[in-house]
Amino acid sequence: MSPKKAHFFCIWKSANRAILDELDQIKDIAAQVLEDNDLYLVDVELKGSTGNRVIWIYVESESGNVSLDRCVDISREMNFLLDASGWHGKKYALNVSSPGLDRPLRDIRQYHSNQGRNVRVTYLKDGEEVSSEGKLTGVTNDKITILTENKKELDISFPDIVETYVLASF
Repeated sequence: MSPKKAHFFCIWKSANRAILDELDQIKDIAAQVLEDNDLYLVDVELKGSTGNRVIWIYVESESGNVSLDRCVDISREMNFLLDASGWHGKKYALNVSSPGLDRPLRDIRQYHSNQGRNVRVTYLKDGEEVSSEGKLTGVTNDKITILTENKKELDISFPDIVETYVLASF
């Protein structure tokens, strides 16, 4: 009697590979569309099942202006290119948006455009996750600097950052 093999792992792994392939394809198409529009890709999310995908494309602008009209134009072009690349006939909904305050910063360009704003940074310090709030006062290729509430400058290297959120100011 031979031992039974766990086939579910292979199915899960191949399903994961299919999702990663879809993400890569969407990112490539988005990069192609955004290249001529003063916009850059921040993030892509896939939700729903394979037969009923919801695709979220988050874009940002170097100039900080992502209008609804620009999102609509990007969505139309993305739909056309997705259909041309094999998504035609697949059921999906495409949403294009700027990230908003409820999403973490993902790209160094977002840090640059948010200098002077208050942020909450979760980062690794001695292997533990800690959070600090303060004004984002500096951004280099290696680190950010925040001025904390007690007026101390805190340098945090990018590899140590877990997530950063811009805080709403009232």
